[in-house]
Amino acid sequence: MPKYEIVYFCEVFFLSLIIAFVVDSFIIRYAQKSGLLLDRDSSIKPQKMHYGDIPRAGGIGIFLALCFIIFFGLKYFNLLLFIPICLVFLSGVLEDIKNSLSPKQRLLLQVLASISAIYFFDCVITDIGLSLPYYIGVIFSVFCIVGIINAINIIDGFNGLAGGFSILALLSITFVSYIVGDIKIFYICIGLIGGILGFLLLNFPKGRIFLGDGGAYLVGFILAFLLILLTQNKDNGVSPWYGICIMIYPIFEVLFSIYRKKIIRSMSAMEPDSIHFHMLIYKRITRSNYKTSILIWILNIPFIFLPILFFDNTFMLIAISIVFIFIYLFIYFRIIKFAGIKLL
Repeated sequence: MPKYEIVYFCEVFFLSLIIAFVVDSFIIRYAQKSGLLLDRDSSIKPQKMHYGDIPRAGGIGIFLALCFIIFFGLKYFNLLLFIPICLVFLSGVLEDIKNSLSPKQRLLLQVLASISAIYFFDCVITDIGLSLPYYIGVIFSVFCIVGIINAINIIDGFNGLAGGFSILALLSITFVSYIVGDIKIFYICIGLIGGILGFLLLNFPKGRIFLGDGGAYLVGFILAFLLILLTQNKDNGVSPWYGICIMIYPIFEVLFSIYRKKIIRSMSAMEPDSIHFHMLIYKRITRSNYKTSILIWILNIPFIFLPILFFDNTFMLIAISIVFIFIYLFIYFRIIKFAGIKLL
Protein backbone atom coordinates (compact mmCIF):
# COMPACT_ATOMS: atom_id res chain seq x y z
CA MET A 1 0.00 0.00 0.00
CA PRO A 2 1.46 3.42 -0.99
CA LYS A 3 2.49 5.77 1.84
CA TYR A 4 -0.06 8.41 0.86
CA GLU A 5 -2.87 5.84 1.21
CA ILE A 6 -1.63 4.84 4.67
CA VAL A 7 -1.71 8.51 5.70
CA TYR A 8 -5.18 8.86 4.17
CA PHE A 9 -6.59 5.91 6.10
CA CYS A 10 -4.99 7.14 9.34
CA GLU A 11 -6.65 10.52 8.81
CA VAL A 12 -10.02 8.86 8.28
CA PHE A 13 -9.60 6.77 11.44
CA PHE A 14 -8.59 9.65 13.73
CA LEU A 15 -11.05 12.19 12.33
CA SER A 16 -13.88 9.69 12.67
CA LEU A 17 -12.82 8.97 16.26
CA ILE A 18 -12.69 12.68 17.09
CA ILE A 19 -16.11 13.38 15.56
CA ALA A 20 -17.80 10.59 17.52
CA PHE A 21 -16.04 11.53 20.76
CA VAL A 22 -16.82 15.25 20.50
CA VAL A 23 -20.46 14.75 19.47
CA ASP A 24 -21.13 12.20 22.20
CA SER A 25 -19.37 14.36 24.80
CA PHE A 26 -21.73 17.19 23.87
CA ILE A 27 -24.73 14.83 24.09
CA ILE A 28 -23.71 13.80 27.62
CA ARG A 29 -23.60 17.43 28.76
CA TYR A 30 -26.80 18.36 26.94
CA ALA A 31 -28.76 15.35 28.24
CA GLN A 32 -27.74 15.93 31.86
CA LYS A 33 -28.71 19.62 31.68
CA SER A 34 -31.95 19.24 29.72
CA GLY A 35 -33.15 15.90 31.10
CA LEU A 36 -33.72 14.66 27.54
CA LEU A 37 -32.31 11.56 25.79
CA LEU A 38 -31.91 9.80 29.14
CA ASP A 39 -32.39 6.16 30.03
CA ARG A 40 -33.93 6.76 33.43
CA ASP A 41 -32.84 4.88 36.53
CA SER A 42 -36.53 4.62 37.45
CA SER A 43 -37.40 2.74 34.23
CA ILE A 44 -38.45 -0.86 34.74
CA LYS A 45 -36.98 -3.17 32.10
CA PRO A 46 -36.04 -6.86 32.42
CA GLN A 47 -32.80 -6.19 30.55
CA LYS A 48 -31.81 -3.10 32.58
CA MET A 49 -28.28 -3.47 34.01
CA HIS A 50 -27.30 0.06 35.02
CA TYR A 51 -27.89 2.64 37.71
CA GLY A 52 -28.44 6.37 37.23
CA ASP A 53 -29.89 8.48 34.43
CA ILE A 54 -27.66 7.80 31.41
CA PRO A 55 -27.93 9.31 27.89
CA ARG A 56 -28.84 6.62 25.38
CA ALA A 57 -28.01 8.47 22.17
CA GLY A 58 -24.34 7.55 21.66
CA GLY A 59 -25.24 6.30 18.20
CA ILE A 60 -25.59 9.92 17.04
CA GLY A 61 -21.82 10.39 17.26
CA ILE A 62 -21.19 7.19 15.30
CA PHE A 63 -23.81 8.18 12.70
CA LEU A 64 -22.18 11.58 12.11
CA ALA A 65 -18.75 9.93 11.94
CA LEU A 66 -20.14 7.54 9.31
CA CYS A 67 -21.54 10.49 7.35
CA PHE A 68 -18.04 11.99 7.37
CA ILE A 69 -16.59 8.67 6.19
CA ILE A 70 -18.93 8.63 3.21
CA PHE A 71 -18.26 12.27 2.24
CA PHE A 72 -14.51 11.85 2.70
CA GLY A 73 -14.40 8.67 0.63
CA LEU A 74 -16.69 9.24 -2.33
CA LYS A 75 -14.24 7.37 -4.55
CA TYR A 76 -15.22 4.22 -2.62
CA PHE A 77 -18.95 4.71 -1.95
CA ASN A 78 -21.42 7.17 -3.44
CA LEU A 79 -23.95 9.29 -1.60
CA LEU A 80 -26.72 6.74 -2.13
CA LEU A 81 -25.37 4.94 0.92
CA PHE A 82 -27.01 7.70 2.96
CA ILE A 83 -30.46 6.32 2.13
CA PRO A 84 -30.18 2.94 3.90
CA ILE A 85 -28.09 4.24 6.81
CA CYS A 86 -30.53 7.09 7.47
CA LEU A 87 -33.52 4.73 7.37
CA VAL A 88 -31.98 2.20 9.73
CA PHE A 89 -30.67 4.91 12.07
CA LEU A 90 -34.09 6.55 12.23
CA SER A 91 -35.65 3.20 13.18
CA GLY A 92 -33.64 3.34 16.39
CA VAL A 93 -32.88 6.95 17.21
CA LEU A 94 -36.56 7.98 17.13
CA GLU A 95 -37.15 5.33 19.77
CA ASP A 96 -34.15 6.62 21.75
CA ILE A 97 -35.44 10.20 21.68
CA LYS A 98 -39.21 9.84 21.98
CA ASN A 99 -39.99 6.15 22.62
CA SER A 100 -42.51 6.70 19.87
CA LEU A 101 -42.05 3.80 17.43
CA SER A 102 -43.83 0.50 17.66
CA PRO A 103 -41.85 -2.70 16.88
CA LYS A 104 -43.70 -2.97 13.55
CA GLN A 105 -42.72 0.59 12.57
CA ARG A 106 -39.08 -0.07 13.45
CA LEU A 107 -39.16 -3.32 11.48
CA LEU A 108 -40.65 -1.55 8.46
CA LEU A 109 -37.86 1.05 8.42
CA GLN A 110 -35.25 -1.69 8.72
CA VAL A 111 -36.79 -3.64 5.84
CA LEU A 112 -36.83 -0.47 3.71
CA ALA A 113 -33.18 0.16 4.58
CA SER A 114 -32.31 -3.41 3.56
CA ILE A 115 -34.23 -3.15 0.28
CA SER A 116 -32.55 0.17 -0.58
CA ALA A 117 -29.09 -1.34 0.08
CA ILE A 118 -29.99 -4.26 -2.17
CA TYR A 119 -31.33 -1.96 -4.90
CA PHE A 120 -28.47 0.56 -4.95
CA PHE A 121 -25.51 -1.73 -4.19
CA ASP A 122 -26.70 -5.18 -5.30
CA CYS A 123 -26.17 -6.33 -1.71
CA VAL A 124 -27.68 -9.77 -2.35
CA ILE A 125 -26.84 -13.21 -0.96
CA THR A 126 -26.90 -15.70 -3.84
CA ASP A 127 -24.20 -18.05 -2.52
CA ILE A 128 -24.53 -19.87 0.82
CA GLY A 129 -22.37 -22.80 -0.20
CA LEU A 130 -24.98 -23.53 -2.85
CA SER A 131 -26.48 -21.13 -5.36
CA LEU A 132 -29.79 -19.36 -4.68
CA PRO A 133 -32.09 -17.93 -7.35
CA TYR A 134 -31.74 -14.15 -7.37
CA TYR A 135 -35.26 -13.39 -6.12
CA ILE A 136 -34.87 -15.93 -3.29
CA GLY A 137 -31.52 -14.30 -2.52
CA VAL A 138 -33.18 -10.88 -2.23
CA ILE A 139 -35.73 -12.14 0.31
CA PHE A 140 -33.04 -14.03 2.22
CA SER A 141 -30.79 -10.95 2.22
CA VAL A 142 -33.50 -8.76 3.74
CA PHE A 143 -34.05 -11.41 6.42
CA CYS A 144 -30.32 -11.62 7.20
CA ILE A 145 -29.72 -7.85 7.29
CA VAL A 146 -32.69 -7.23 9.57
CA GLY A 147 -31.59 -10.17 11.71
CA ILE A 148 -28.06 -8.80 12.22
CA ILE A 149 -29.43 -5.31 12.89
CA ASN A 150 -31.47 -6.66 15.79
CA ALA A 151 -28.83 -9.15 16.91
CA ILE A 152 -26.37 -6.35 17.70
CA ASN A 153 -29.12 -4.57 19.61
CA ILE A 154 -29.82 -7.71 21.66
CA ILE A 155 -26.20 -8.04 22.83
CA ASP A 156 -26.06 -4.33 23.70
CA GLY A 157 -26.59 -4.99 27.40
CA PHE A 158 -23.38 -3.88 29.14
CA ASN A 159 -20.84 -1.10 28.85
CA GLY A 160 -18.78 -1.73 25.74
CA LEU A 161 -20.23 -5.15 24.92
CA ALA A 162 -21.83 -4.42 21.53
CA GLY A 163 -19.32 -1.70 20.64
CA GLY A 164 -16.30 -3.82 21.56
CA PHE A 165 -17.64 -6.89 19.77
CA SER A 166 -18.33 -4.78 16.67
CA ILE A 167 -14.78 -3.41 16.66
CA LEU A 168 -13.40 -6.96 16.87
CA ALA A 169 -15.63 -8.05 13.97
CA LEU A 170 -14.64 -4.99 11.93
CA LEU A 171 -10.95 -5.67 12.59
CA SER A 172 -11.42 -9.18 11.21
CA ILE A 173 -13.19 -7.82 8.13
CA THR A 174 -10.42 -5.22 7.76
CA PHE A 175 -7.73 -7.91 7.59
CA VAL A 176 -9.65 -10.09 5.14
CA SER A 177 -10.64 -7.18 2.88
CA TYR A 178 -6.99 -6.09 2.78
CA ILE A 179 -5.83 -9.63 1.96
CA VAL A 180 -8.26 -9.92 -0.98
CA GLY A 181 -7.69 -6.32 -2.10
CA ASP A 182 -11.21 -4.98 -1.47
CA ILE A 183 -10.17 -1.45 -0.54
CA LYS A 184 -13.68 0.05 -0.40
CA ILE A 185 -14.66 -2.34 2.41
CA PHE A 186 -11.27 -1.80 4.05
CA TYR A 187 -11.91 1.95 4.00
CA ILE A 188 -15.36 1.78 5.63
CA CYS A 189 -14.03 -0.59 8.31
CA ILE A 190 -11.13 1.69 9.24
CA GLY A 191 -13.41 4.71 9.52
CA LEU A 192 -16.16 2.94 11.44
CA ILE A 193 -13.68 1.44 13.90
CA GLY A 194 -12.58 5.00 14.65
CA GLY A 195 -16.17 6.15 15.16
CA ILE A 196 -17.08 3.29 17.48
CA LEU A 197 -13.83 3.74 19.43
CA GLY A 198 -14.65 7.43 19.92
CA PHE A 199 -17.96 6.36 21.46
CA LEU A 200 -16.32 3.61 23.54
CA LEU A 201 -13.97 6.10 25.19
CA LEU A 202 -17.09 7.52 26.85
CA ASN A 203 -19.04 4.29 27.23
CA PHE A 204 -16.40 1.91 28.62
CA PRO A 205 -15.89 1.16 31.45
CA LYS A 206 -17.97 3.80 33.29
CA GLY A 207 -21.00 3.94 30.97
CA ARG A 208 -21.32 7.72 30.69
CA ILE A 209 -23.38 7.24 27.52
CA PHE A 210 -25.10 4.26 25.89
CA LEU A 211 -25.16 3.17 22.26
CA GLY A 212 -28.95 3.27 22.11
CA ASP A 213 -31.15 1.53 19.57
CA GLY A 214 -30.04 3.96 16.86
CA GLY A 215 -26.37 3.15 17.31
CA ALA A 216 -26.89 -0.61 17.69
CA TYR A 217 -29.12 -0.81 14.61
CA LEU A 218 -26.69 1.31 12.57
CA VAL A 219 -23.62 -0.74 13.48
CA GLY A 220 -25.53 -3.99 12.90
CA PHE A 221 -26.62 -2.81 9.46
CA ILE A 222 -23.09 -1.81 8.40
CA LEU A 223 -21.69 -5.15 9.58
CA ALA A 224 -24.31 -7.07 7.59
CA PHE A 225 -23.87 -4.79 4.55
CA LEU A 226 -20.07 -5.14 4.48
CA LEU A 227 -20.13 -8.91 5.03
CA ILE A 228 -22.59 -9.48 2.20
CA LEU A 229 -20.52 -7.35 -0.19
CA LEU A 230 -17.32 -9.11 0.88
CA THR A 231 -18.57 -12.70 0.76
CA GLN A 232 -20.79 -12.45 -2.32
CA ASN A 233 -18.11 -10.95 -4.56
CA LYS A 234 -16.75 -13.97 -6.43
CA ASP A 235 -13.52 -12.08 -7.21
CA ASN A 236 -12.72 -11.96 -3.48
CA GLY A 237 -12.89 -15.73 -2.98
CA VAL A 238 -14.25 -15.29 0.57
CA SER A 239 -16.51 -18.09 1.76
CA PRO A 240 -20.10 -17.05 2.61
CA TRP A 241 -19.54 -18.86 5.91
CA TYR A 242 -16.87 -16.34 6.90
CA GLY A 243 -19.59 -13.79 7.73
CA ILE A 244 -21.63 -16.34 9.68
CA CYS A 245 -18.54 -17.47 11.60
CA ILE A 246 -17.38 -14.07 12.86
CA MET A 247 -20.98 -13.10 13.71
CA ILE A 248 -21.87 -16.45 15.27
CA TYR A 249 -22.26 -14.98 18.79
CA PRO A 250 -25.04 -12.45 18.02
CA ILE A 251 -26.61 -14.75 15.41
CA PHE A 252 -26.85 -17.70 17.78
CA GLU A 253 -27.93 -15.43 20.64
CA VAL A 254 -30.97 -14.42 18.57
CA LEU A 255 -31.80 -17.96 17.44
CA PHE A 256 -31.40 -19.44 20.90
CA SER A 257 -33.41 -16.59 22.46
CA ILE A 258 -36.30 -17.29 20.07
CA TYR A 259 -36.15 -21.00 20.93
CA ARG A 260 -35.94 -20.27 24.66
CA LYS A 261 -38.86 -17.86 24.64
CA LYS A 262 -41.22 -19.57 22.20
CA ILE A 263 -40.56 -23.24 22.97
CA ILE A 264 -39.35 -23.34 26.57
CA ARG A 265 -41.08 -20.38 28.16
CA SER A 266 -44.18 -20.07 25.91
CA MET A 267 -43.81 -16.30 25.56
CA SER A 268 -43.51 -13.89 22.65
CA ALA A 269 -40.14 -13.89 20.93
CA MET A 270 -40.35 -10.07 20.90
CA GLU A 271 -40.84 -9.82 24.65
CA PRO A 272 -37.63 -8.90 26.55
CA ASP A 273 -36.37 -11.10 29.37
CA SER A 274 -33.43 -11.14 31.76
CA ILE A 275 -31.74 -14.45 30.94
CA HIS A 276 -29.68 -13.69 27.87
CA PHE A 277 -26.18 -15.15 27.87
CA HIS A 278 -24.49 -11.86 28.83
CA MET A 279 -26.95 -11.31 31.68
CA LEU A 280 -26.25 -14.75 33.13
CA ILE A 281 -22.50 -14.14 32.90
CA TYR A 282 -23.04 -10.97 34.90
CA LYS A 283 -25.33 -12.53 37.51
CA ARG A 284 -23.42 -15.77 38.08
CA ILE A 285 -19.77 -15.05 37.26
CA THR A 286 -18.52 -11.44 37.07
CA ARG A 287 -20.99 -9.36 39.10
CA SER A 288 -19.45 -6.44 37.22
CA ASN A 289 -20.82 -4.51 34.26
CA TYR A 290 -17.57 -3.87 32.40
CA LYS A 291 -15.94 -7.19 33.37
CA THR A 292 -18.87 -8.99 31.74
CA SER A 293 -18.04 -7.27 28.46
CA ILE A 294 -14.34 -8.10 28.76
CA LEU A 295 -15.08 -11.77 29.44
CA ILE A 296 -17.40 -12.04 26.44
CA TRP A 297 -14.87 -10.24 24.22
CA ILE A 298 -12.23 -12.78 25.25
CA LEU A 299 -14.62 -15.67 24.57
CA ASN A 300 -15.30 -14.33 21.06
CA ILE A 301 -11.75 -13.42 20.03
CA PRO A 302 -10.78 -16.91 18.73
CA PHE A 303 -14.01 -17.19 16.76
CA ILE A 304 -13.55 -13.75 15.19
CA PHE A 305 -9.84 -13.92 14.33
CA LEU A 306 -9.34 -17.62 13.50
CA PRO A 307 -11.64 -17.19 10.47
CA ILE A 308 -9.07 -14.77 9.00
CA LEU A 309 -6.78 -17.78 8.45
CA PHE A 310 -9.60 -19.80 6.87
CA PHE A 311 -11.63 -17.10 5.11
CA ASP A 312 -11.86 -19.23 1.95
CA ASN A 313 -12.29 -22.62 3.66
CA THR A 314 -15.98 -23.33 4.20
CA PHE A 315 -15.42 -26.59 6.06
CA MET A 316 -13.16 -24.99 8.66
CA LEU A 317 -15.50 -22.01 9.09
CA ILE A 318 -18.46 -24.31 9.72
CA ALA A 319 -16.36 -26.29 12.22
CA ILE A 320 -15.34 -23.12 14.09
CA SER A 321 -18.99 -22.01 14.24
CA ILE A 322 -20.08 -25.40 15.65
CA VAL A 323 -17.37 -25.27 18.31
CA PHE A 324 -18.62 -21.85 19.42
CA ILE A 325 -22.21 -23.12 19.66
CA PHE A 326 -21.12 -26.05 21.85
CA ILE A 327 -19.12 -23.74 24.14
CA TYR A 328 -22.02 -21.26 24.35
CA LEU A 329 -24.52 -23.99 25.27
CA PHE A 330 -22.15 -25.64 27.74
CA ILE A 331 -21.62 -22.35 29.61
CA TYR A 332 -25.29 -21.40 29.41
CA PHE A 333 -26.62 -24.68 30.79
CA ARG A 334 -23.98 -24.73 33.52
CA ILE A 335 -25.09 -21.41 34.98
CA ILE A 336 -28.81 -21.16 34.20
CA LYS A 337 -31.57 -22.09 36.64
CA PHE A 338 -35.10 -22.06 35.29
CA ALA A 339 -37.62 -22.49 38.10
CA GLY A 340 -39.56 -25.63 37.26
CA ILE A 341 -38.72 -25.53 33.58
CA LYS A 342 -37.01 -28.41 31.81
CA LEU A 343 -34.52 -27.26 29.21
CA LEU A 344 -33.92 -30.55 27.47
